Order: sequence, then C-alpha cells, then structure tokens
Amino acid sequence: MKRLLMSARGEFCGECRSVQNLLFLECKLALNSLSNHVYELSWDAILIDGPGGYHEAAMGRMSAIFTTALLARSKKGGAVETHVFVHDFDREVERVYSDEFLCRDNLVEVVRKLGHFVVERVSDERLTNEFCRIVASANSSLSLTSMA
Repeated sequence: MKRLLMSARGEFCGECRSVQNLLFLECKLALNSLSNHVYELSWDAILIDGPGGYHEAAMGRMSAIFTTALLARSKKGGAVETHVFVHDFDREVERVYSDEFLCRDNLVEVVRKLGHFVVERVSDERLTNEFCRIVASANSSLSLTSMA
C-alpha cells in the first residue's frame, strides 16, 4: 500500500494526474482494463465495495478508489458532482486512499463502515495535477508513515 501510494505521488505531474483519459493511462494505480463504456459514462454515484482487501493476499481497493476519483473529476456531462460511497471506510487502506484521492474535504459523512464523498468534476480552468485542496489528513499521513 505504501509503495504504491508513494509511486503515485511521484507521478502526479506525469501519469497519475487528477484529470485525464483513463483509457490510455500508464499510472500503476489506474484500472484501465475495464470495458470502454465504463470510462465514457458520466457517473452520478459510485459504490466502492471491492475487490477484497481484508487479508494480505487480497488485492485491496487502492486502484478502485484512484480510478473512481478520476472518473468523478473527468466526467463530461450530467450533474457537476459524483457521490462516492466507500465501504469498509474504517479500514486503514480505504481511509488513507480515500483521503488522498477522494479528499477529506469532500467527505460528507461516515455511517458505520460507509464513507460518503461528493467529488466535483474539474473544469479546464481549474485543471490541476493535485487531487485535494487540503493535503491528506494528519491521521492518514501518520498511519502511512508508520507502515513497514
């Protein structure tokens, strides 16, 4: 988890920018092997509840969270925002990656294990390489640096 996040942070100005076409993305965090129509839709709501990440051999939701953040910021039509729900938000991976890519300042509420974010699309005039106006929370940074 830590190595993948550090790699993505190093690529924010390169392959892992906050707004771009997922079909041609080389970022290690991106899910770019889904059906093309997934990337072309303007998503109003997305639920992240997989892949599994409850044991060390499981893939985890890092790529799903990153890809969802790109889909929400890059949407072409429909509502300005995308509601993103992250299941198992109480777990470290889901919390750290959500803070990093969906952004803590977009967090609307947490109900039990479900985090609800509202992520706005990014217009050309607001285009930036950063995902969040406020850098990931101190709690996320501390837990990330304490990992082996």
